[in-house]
Amino acid sequence: MTVLETIIQSLKNLGGKAKYLEIYQEYEYISQCKLTSGQKAGIRKCIEDHSSDSENFKGDDIFYSVEGKGKGVWGLK
Repeated sequence: MTVLETIIQSLKNLGGKAKYLEIYQEYEYISQCKLTSGQKAGIRKCIEDHSSDSENFKGDDIFYSVEGKGKGVWGLK
């Protein structure tokens, strides 16, 4: 699975929305590997790249900010 696919599956497993910490934990469970700080940054970037709620939006609007910018809670659209 790609990073994006694993994030999507993580959020599905968590009921469709979650804090970054919960996403990281579920991602580790699915991938069966411990995330480094760089990988966690990559997950945040991937989420932001795929959310029109982010200034880093690059297309494919998949995620939304549940509690507003800067709160670190994301959901699946």
